[in-house]
Amino acid sequence: MRVLAKRFGCPLTYTGVLLDKIALHTRAIRKLQFQPGDDEHPVGAQILGADPETMAAAAANFASAGFDIIGLNFACPAAKVLRRGRGGALLKNPDAVIEILKRVREAVSCPVTMKLRIGWDSSEQYRNCFWEICERAAAVGPDAITIHGRGVGKKYRGQADWQIPEQVKKRFPRMTIIGSGDVTDAETVVGRINNSGLDGVAVARGAIGNPWIFTEARAMLTGKPRPAAPSLERQGEVMLEHFEMICSCRLEQKAVCHFRKFAVNYCKRHPQRKKTMLAILAAKSRQQVVDAIKHWYGIGGTV
Repeated sequence: MRVLAKRFGCPLTYTGVLLDKIALHTRAIRKLQFQPGDDEHPVGAQILGADPETMAAAAANFASAGFDIIGLNFACPAAKVLRRGRGGALLKNPDAVIEILKRVREAVSCPVTMKLRIGWDSSEQYRNCFWEICERAAAVGPDAITIHGRGVGKKYRGQADWQIPEQVKKRFPRMTIIGSGDVTDAETVVGRINNSGLDGVAVARGAIGNPWIFTEARAMLTGKPRPAAPSLERQGEVMLEHFEMICSCRLEQKAVCHFRKFAVNYCKRHPQRKKTMLAILAAKSRQQVVDAIKHWYGIGGTV
């Protein structure tokens, strides 16, 4: 996904969240999916954990592996992450967040960024924790802070609040602040960049199965018309390439399962979305996935 995003115009990509302890195992970090490709740079390793010493060691190892940026994730709302006091759970503990930031800054020479949500919840107590983290982080000097406009408890429900990231930027104008949340199409990317006063926009769920969002946004940001939608055959070709890249670094059955979440979104552009999606999701083997894509996207024949 990072390779395709870059090719379609994304200026900077990050890994999905990586547990800090993974980087402490040499054999694990040598796996292909943990290695940045030559055609990906600049690319960041996004790590999460709760222990400052382990996070610092992980950051150093990922930097040595060739990642250009270390991203500290204090935003993940997944239940299994929160149960272990990682990700968004740390927003309740400003001391821990700042200590991790300091230790990682000392451990690497590359840029260090942070990802936050706007609090554990909307209560005054945890909103104050959020502002304390921003205040103290500004003194340490992360290279950028990405702020997702929801509390941890909301996960992805409701609408993201972009006013708080905008308030952070106004209060700390020298910090690079990137907004996140509900950026699902090129029009939203352009609107947020032009109107929010923030330094950038993070595209997350909106890019899953939709690398064209970057091509469209970059064209529109430079005053060009929105590019024509990709042909059905072109969509299928990109899907096949994406799937084959997944197969190159995962066992067949795991690759088939992993590709399904991308396939669901790829199929949204298909005029027969539901039939196409069900056919690909029903595929049990590598060849069946390939055959389904070729059939429904008219590759080597007609739909």
